[in-house]
Parts: sequence; structure tokens; C-alpha cells
Amino acid sequence: MKKNLLLITSFLVSMVVFAQKDKQIKIPFTMDRNLIIIKAKIGKVSHNFIFDTGTKNIMLSENIAKQYKVSGTDSMITPQGEFAGTLEKVLLPKISFAGLTLKNKEATKMPQQMIFSKQAVGIIGMQTFMGYMITIDYKNSKIILKKGSLLQQPNVIPINLDNILEAKVKLNGKEVLAHFDCGGAGYISIPKGWDTIYKLKSEPVPFRKGRTPMGDFDIFNAELDGDIEIGSYKISNPKISLVTGDFFFAINFGYEFFKSHLITIDTQNKLMQITK
Repeated sequence: MKKNLLLITSFLVSMVVFAQKDKQIKIPFTMDRNLIIIKAKIGKVSHNFIFDTGTKNIMLSENIAKQYKVSGTDSMITPQGEFAGTLEKVLLPKISFAGLTLKNKEATKMPQQMIFSKQAVGIIGMQTFMGYMITIDYKNSKIILKKGSLLQQPNVIPINLDNILEAKVKLNGKEVLAHFDCGGAGYISIPKGWDTIYKLKSEPVPFRKGRTPMGDFDIFNAELDGDIEIGSYKISNPKISLVTGDFFFAINFGYEFFKSHLITIDTQNKLMQITK
């Protein structure tokens, strides 16, 4: 009898551990143009935040951050890795999302005008959810967090999360750097100066001007004559944007790309899976 009881107890414990490992945390989101907006509580107060794969950690409006203790400084780094200034960091004793509470998280003070949405008081970056697999499900308007690992397979590729979500992809057979930025406008943008790598089906058509903190740039519409390969996933002859400016040095996969694919990021093992 004791032996049977021990077996049953052991089985139940293993079931609980398995269930906890497979538990999903689903964070609903809305959209502000191309930006994902999620809710988070700092202490007991609920705020809107942008979720952005183009941001590293938590950014918080100065108006909110001034309520918390300064914990140090944070270096502002350009996408090229160049130092661009220093900002204060504050310590948040508790920040909560739907079904997930994180304690003692640092946030970088930001001027409100750098938050990019009047609806939000800050930005939640990728490393906030380190240790989780993150799936961005636009169809159901949810960010899904889950413990576990992606399996090594042809459509799973290694990524870098040090600043922005980035990986190596192939453009017309040549390996190049790519940024995956769910907050970036458009579908696929390629530096216009890469004309020795890409081929076009016709002459690029001027579309509009754009602006970043690093400077103004021009955008051209075009259609690629060739392929972009992300691991085993291939995109043939896509419509693309060509962008001017020396500060663009990678392909950028923006909001429209994320919206039309199911993307899972394994933050622990630094892997990413893209499915149609």
C-alpha cells in the first residue's frame, strides 16, 4: 500500500512539474499604427507600454520614472554599436503583466517624445522576458510566453539579442545582417546602397521621406528579383522598400512581416522560428 501511495504521489508531482513547464502566459495587445501596445502594472497602477523587438530592456517615461529610486546609468548605443549618450536607470520593485510578475527590474528614463506613442508611458524590450519563449500572435492579438526550448530544425535560426533582435539571412545567395523589428514600419527594407547584392525587376519608384533620431532618409518602392532566405524559409521576388542613409546597414523586417508570419523567439537559447 505504501509503495502504491509513493508511486501515485510521484506521478502527481511529475504531472504538476510538467504542467508548470507547459503553462502559457498570454498577454493581450492592441495596436497603435504599427506598434504593439500591452498593459503592465507598476506596483498597483496599470499603464500602457509598447512591446518592441527593436528594444533591449524597459524604457520608462521620465514622468513615471521620477517616482522611483535611481539605480545607475545606461549607455545609449546606436544600431552600429556607437556610444550616443548616458541616461539614468531606476529600480522598479514590481512590474506585472497578465499572469506574470517580475521583481526588481531596472528601467531606463526616457523623454516622453522618444516613446513613439501618446498611448504609452514606456517600451518593453525583448530582454524583459529572458528565459521565456516569446510568440507574437497577431491573429489572436496576444504575446504568448512559455518556458521551454525550440527544437533544432531547418526553419530555426540562431539570433542575437544584445540590442535589437538580429540574425544572419541570405540575400540573393549572399549572407547579410538582418534586424527583426516588430515596431518598424513596412514589410522588408533593404539599404539602397546594396545594389551590388540585390537585383530589381524594374527601376525603384520614389515613395516618401522618413525620419529617425539619426537623420532623414528617402524610401523607394521596388520588387526584388531574387530570394531572401531565413534558414530554410524562402521569400521569392518580394515587394521591398529601399532606404537611403549611412545609418542603415542591415535588412529590416518590420511590422508587416511580423503580422503575416508566426514568429517564436527562444530567449534562453537565442533561437528563432518563422512560419507562415
